[in-house]
Amino acid sequence: MKAFDIEFYTGSKDTLIADIVEASAGKYSYIVTPNVNHVVQLEHSAPLRTAYSAASHRICDSRVLLPFVRAFKVPLVEAIPGSTLTAELIERADAEQWDVTIIGCEPASVQRVTERYPGIRVHHHYPPMGFINDPAAVDACVDYINAHPSRLIIYAVGCPTQEILALKVLEAGQASGVGLCVGGSLNFLSGAVPRAPEWMQFLALEWLHRVCTEPRRLAGRYARDAWRFLPILVRHYRNTLSFLEGAKQ
Repeated sequence: MKAFDIEFYTGSKDTLIADIVEASAGKYSYIVTPNVNHVVQLEHSAPLRTAYSAASHRICDSRVLLPFVRAFKVPLVEAIPGSTLTAELIERADAEQWDVTIIGCEPASVQRVTERYPGIRVHHHYPPMGFINDPAAVDACVDYINAHPSRLIIYAVGCPTQEILALKVLEAGQASGVGLCVGGSLNFLSGAVPRAPEWMQFLALEWLHRVCTEPRRLAGRYARDAWRFLPILVRHYRNTLSFLEGAKQ
């Protein structure tokens, strides 16, 4: 079943990680991590919708979004924040000495990750701002990924850029491993940005911690997302009721 026209992954985090570990040794696939911001962007971005449809998994990244998805009868076991997923996979990569390719993320943060996890062979490409609108720069990213085969490819260039790039790599058909579209997760892992304490994560208040940590960057965005999300929620709720009523007749 779908919610917000997204077919969500409904398994547990442990099962997902086991699936990723197995898939990372094979042909390339990628994972997207829907949250409220993504739901809002999907309304108006055809390229993002196309990238979402080609992903192997669509993981509910947000404990804020989780109850709304469940309200549409999607049997999600849990929310799986991209930052949590990235941290656990990086620890696995460190223990098993994987190659990991990182696209985006500040070089200083990547350096701290490399120092913290010395077992990983890190390959880092830092494209320029706005590169997704430059075909040559996009090709450079795809070529870099193809030239550095890795078990994990971490896309840290923000939505919808990372999802569109992940699809470009899939369409090129030469890469291996699993791509993770996880935004700023490496900034948490490197310590460049502090992550919310576990009790705030458990209470679905990580967004509040992030606003307090980065108010200039996030306060306005979160407010706009909330305002735009409400009519989307109402429309999907009405559509669901209409579908159920039609099914009864």
